[in-house]
Amino acid sequence: MAFLLLFAVLTGLEFVPQLFVPSGVQKFNTLRDILGTLNFFLLLFAAGLGLFIISAHLRNRSLKMVFTKPCPPYVWLGSAFLSAVIVALLLDLIVLGGMTALSLFWHLPVRTGLLFVSADTFIASIGLAAYLMLLATVLHPAIAAILAIIFNADMFYDGFVWAQSAIRAGNHSAGLRVLDRAFHFLYLAAPILHPFSRQTENIYVSLRVMHDEWKYLLFSLGYSLALSAFCYLIALSALQRKRHI
Repeated sequence: MAFLLLFAVLTGLEFVPQLFVPSGVQKFNTLRDILGTLNFFLLLFAAGLGLFIISAHLRNRSLKMVFTKPCPPYVWLGSAFLSAVIVALLLDLIVLGGMTALSLFWHLPVRTGLLFVSADTFIASIGLAAYLMLLATVLHPAIAAILAIIFNADMFYDGFVWAQSAIRAGNHSAGLRVLDRAFHFLYLAAPILHPFSRQTENIYVSLRVMHDEWKYLLFSLGYSLALSAFCYLIALSALQRKRHI
């Protein structure tokens, strides 16, 4: 609740002066910026919720009472993940409803891109919550948060591009080739929030969706569900190996 209040206040302070702009183009740009900011906070909240659900129970050592016959580890972990997903969905619907109302208030057309971006954000929050729950299971929450923020797919991709550039510039040392392969492997293995961002970047700019672009939501959902299933199985294995005393 404190986090929700904080990002509501920050969003209000940033965009309230722009709510009275006269130009239709400025209103659209402001609407798009507000949507992007709210979706960013929503992803942070989903990640924080996934991290908190696991770490809070591990730190206060209450799982020994939870993991009894009526509630085995796989049920508890699944319900914790489902709770985070439901909260993320409710917040996403609130953001979508608010952006639709703001469009009507400003006499702007309610574009289908609002629905697309909101759905894409919710799908990304599913995988992100599962990933943070996995990290919280095997690491201290502070280390898990740092790992998720710093060591991500974008950082590994930048490292891979740097290594490739150095090799093409004439540096063929064995150490650089090892780094090149390592960065490439880590980039492929690291979770990606928006796996089809290149194909959908125009939607985020124009908030218009072509007929053949809706398929990317299904592709992203498949990726997010596969990532969530992988994280769930690894986290479950880690929970079952821990001594909950």
